[in-house]
Amino acid sequence: MLTRSLRADLGVMISASHNNIMTTASSCSARTDRSSPTSAKREIEALMENGLEEGLAEPAKIGRARRIEDAQARYIEFVKRTFPKHLRLEGLRIVVDCAHGAAYRVAPRRAVELGADVFAIGVEPNGTNINQEVGSTAPAAMIEKVKETRADFGIALVATQTVS
Repeated sequence: MLTRSLRADLGVMISASHNNIMTTASSCSARTDRSSPTSAKREIEALMENGLEEGLAEPAKIGRARRIEDAQARYIEFVKRTFPKHLRLEGLRIVVDCAHGAAYRVAPRRAVELGADVFAIGVEPNGTNINQEVGSTAPAAMIEKVKETRADFGIALVATQTVS
């Protein structure tokens, strides 16, 4: 979504998915008028497997990094646009288990903005606790919170690593 929104040539996401902190993966997305995400990913993987060090740029020539301050708001608006306009979540009590992953801020907020009363858990990522006793791989915490708050239902996310 951000790759398209920013008109970037390529976006790379580092993800822990449903795994623990020691198991990560990468995902690429590319603008369709340039190349496919699959071909970009294959090219990056080939470089990594065949002597990436030889082609590295000097530190002063690696480009720039910048924080996209409104990335979360952009994503929330994107998700809300996919929700049917005639539906709202008013009157619903929802538990959102974010599994200490990258969605720990946006997932509860998007449900609140759609009108739900939200009880969020798994919202204290520390860089190493992703999916620990929370999330879709450990739904007991979410189930207990649904019972405790008498929520209508709960959502347990598959967590991805967050980088601050």
